[in-house]
Amino acid sequence: MRSCFRIICVVLSILILGSVNVYAADSYVTLDGFAFDIDESGGAVIHSFDDRTDKVVIPKTLARAYVTEIDDYAFFEDTYITSVSFENASKLKKIGSNTFYGCTELKELILPDNLEEAGFGVFQNCTDLKSVSLGGLTKVPSQAFYNCSSLERLDIPETVEAIGSRSFENCTSLEDVYIPDSVISIEDNAFSGIDNLIIYCNEGSYAESYAIANNIKYDTPKSYDLGDANLDGRLNILDATLIQKFKIGAEEIPLYRGENFADVNRDGSVTIRDATLIQMKLARLIDEF
Repeated sequence: MRSCFRIICVVLSILILGSVNVYAADSYVTLDGFAFDIDESGGAVIHSFDDRTDKVVIPKTLARAYVTEIDDYAFFEDTYITSVSFENASKLKKIGSNTFYGCTELKELILPDNLEEAGFGVFQNCTDLKSVSLGGLTKVPSQAFYNCSSLERLDIPETVEAIGSRSFENCTSLEDVYIPDSVISIEDNAFSGIDNLIIYCNEGSYAESYAIANNIKYDTPKSYDLGDANLDGRLNILDATLIQKFKIGAEEIPLYRGENFADVNRDGSVTIRDATLIQMKLARLIDEF
């Protein structure tokens, strides 16, 4: 009965649209490479994708129905995809289990803010994934990023309340994770197999307690002034000296949560000009950078 309802909804949508290039496969309709049907609430559910392309754009609508869900295994082991994006005003609510499992060429993913739920192992074994934005998820599901060995940095959004078991296990490149106060549950082995991880969290938060209990390095927010190149909490001549040493390759400039406080003129790079501006401010020749 449910399949018949979906078929009727899709056919009606197509009739309304007029002439479109689609064909039926079992209970699904395929349009622009997306095999989908319409659920009881009138939303389009994507079940698979059959178009060998590297850049996938998930449409806002299919057959005039809003795309609200991507089903389990829809992009399973699709090794052509390098990026996935979503059309503006996306109404996607759910991504199923193992949906992007083994997409080994996927490098970047920005999930829409409307997304509320994702399933087990949704990005597992996406070994080239370097950055991801989690949209409006309320839970990072179990094994969501298991073995995503290229993932380097992640900000957990404040919509998230729980992090599932083994979510980031074996993310061997992961160094910085920001966990907000909204997270009140982190399950077993969520960050196991990571050597250089630092959890950034607020003092007294659940994340801080978790880090202490699991012997994970953690840091609480600090306030640094622009120009504090060495992050010692003070602006002085040592900051200008560090920049000079950096330019000849003798020293590295530390970052705090990815931010470079040595780039005082905010031009995207650290130069001798930044060191000069620090010296000018110390000499009170300028008031602001």
